[in-house]
Amino acid sequence: MNIEDYREFCLSLGDDIEEKLPFGKFKSGEGVLVFYVCGHMFSFFECNDFHVISLKCQPDRIGELKAQYDCVGNPYNESPKHWIGIDPTTAPDHLLKELTLNSYEIVRAKYKSKWASANMNKSRFWLTLFALSTLPAAAQQRPNILFIMCDDMGYGDLSCYGQRHFTTPNIDRLAQQGMRMTSAYAGSPVSAPSRASLMTGQHTGHTHVRGNKEYWHGQVKYGLNQDFAVVGQEPYDEAQPILPEILKAAGYRTGLFGKWAGGYEGSPSTPDKRGIDEFYGYICQFQAHLYFPNFLNRFSRSMGDTCVVREVLEQNVLHEMFGDDYANRQQYSADLIHQRALEWLRHQEKDNPFLGIFTYTLPHAELRQPDDSLLQAFRGKLLPERAYCGDKPSRYNPTSEAHAQFAAMITRLDVQVGEIMQLLEERGLADNTVLIFTSDNGPHEEGGADPEYFNHDGMFRGLKRSTHEGGIRIPFIVRWPGHVQAGSESDLPFAFYDLLPTFCDIAQIRRIPQYGLTMKKGRLISLLTSHLSSLDGISILPTLIAKGHQRKHDHLYWEFHETDMLGVRYGNWKLVVKHGKPSLYDLDIDPHEDHDLADKHPGLVRKLVKKIYDDHTDSPLFPVTLPPKD
Repeated sequence: MNIEDYREFCLSLGDDIEEKLPFGKFKSGEGVLVFYVCGHMFSFFECNDFHVISLKCQPDRIGELKAQYDCVGNPYNESPKHWIGIDPTTAPDHLLKELTLNSYEIVRAKYKSKWASANMNKSRFWLTLFALSTLPAAAQQRPNILFIMCDDMGYGDLSCYGQRHFTTPNIDRLAQQGMRMTSAYAGSPVSAPSRASLMTGQHTGHTHVRGNKEYWHGQVKYGLNQDFAVVGQEPYDEAQPILPEILKAAGYRTGLFGKWAGGYEGSPSTPDKRGIDEFYGYICQFQAHLYFPNFLNRFSRSMGDTCVVREVLEQNVLHEMFGDDYANRQQYSADLIHQRALEWLRHQEKDNPFLGIFTYTLPHAELRQPDDSLLQAFRGKLLPERAYCGDKPSRYNPTSEAHAQFAAMITRLDVQVGEIMQLLEERGLADNTVLIFTSDNGPHEEGGADPEYFNHDGMFRGLKRSTHEGGIRIPFIVRWPGHVQAGSESDLPFAFYDLLPTFCDIAQIRRIPQYGLTMKKGRLISLLTSHLSSLDGISILPTLIAKGHQRKHDHLYWEFHETDMLGVRYGNWKLVVKHGKPSLYDLDIDPHEDHDLADKHPGLVRKLVKKIYDDHTDSPLFPVTLPPKD
């Protein structure tokens, strides 16, 4: 029986395994079914109940394997002299083959706290490996996931969402080829916690990072410029597995290009420590205020990096960070990051699924970019023009043409999305890639941005930092040829914390043993007591592919300490709390949230306030004022 026959055979075994197996005798235990073949004992259980395989080998080989493969470790709190554990859901075939050919002595299968073990020869090893594997038969055909998230783009900033001052033909084409979501919500009204919600599958009442807490320490000089020696934001909770770690554990290659904002330099939560193979961009979102910065951060396994490093932009540092001399800087971060992302994409192959997270910084302030044809096309066209004098402490350089700059930045972003789409086609990857475009939160008014002129929030009230609709409702487009209907639209309300279980569903992940996670009815469930009730997302895959039952949230939840605001969406109702005072709106008839109905529906207000108390866990770092219970 060859490898693929073994795989097909083992995955064909179901609940009636005892009737299907044509040999041996059976012994049922607590969750473990043990059977004997030719005098050798094997153990089998449902694939979704897989934890780990352990085996005995030479001590010097253990070290080599652990250093080379993330799927290899020590399975118990015993001396690792002879024992290693491998996870066959993520172990490459060549590793499994090598272990088989070298005839390692013992295999154990762990189910809950029960163990079964056997002395086995190499000819029997394959059966156990594939019986315990959770990988589907067509493992190499699992979809790629490419998630493009821009920075501070409002709901109405794309022509396919109503923008009239400029067009976004490539992103519009993406919407025509896939699904346009009209009730998609960010995880938070600002950058770092919104990304944390995406990464952890938690809303901001549970996730550790709930605000833009900054870490800037020390001084270092780059050419003419003083900069911070350490930069970044509050790190993600080390104990909480995040999106790239989970998909990497399932065999995906991972790349992140753009803004990180999930931990400061040297912290326990930087891309090199959190499941990212290749990273290029800004560790720190404050550094990203400069589009012509002193340095960008890099972590590249392919280049031999062992940690995140700074890549100094040598031409930029010859000129000042602020003022007239800034215009002489030529190394534009948005273009540099995009080119690295394209380079990474060119190295992806059909036979290995990948997760790309492109967290592009456009169109966040500052409003500066190269004086090229994209900018020149809007110069003098969007009148009356707006001038901005700059803000040196915030690292926003001045501009005399804020309108033209903003329109050109969105256009530049649209061109970049078009280049990504073209490269996927050229590489033959488009049909098997779930391509998503969205924004991290609502539009800003920093750095000279003019939300009133561009009507950034479309029909919605509020901007970045607000839990009104304009601060959290975002454009969201999904293309997956052959699965997501072209030209379709959905008004399903969902938020960023739903994307982690959605991506696990797309990647056909049913269990992540090393993190104690399992997929059940569209939800990612933690088997670890500390996180049992803190995974909040629900997969939206049934809506995307128009197949299966779509489970829905009872409500969606946000909180943000900086403006002391909370938000709850419950059907068509929206509760907004500011400084502890609740206001109630009916989004069906009042999407701009102009008419407070709290006094007319006190019972509903009490009901939604109770949901706040159910969802909120206290955070000393990011305190908010809860409304009175009565």
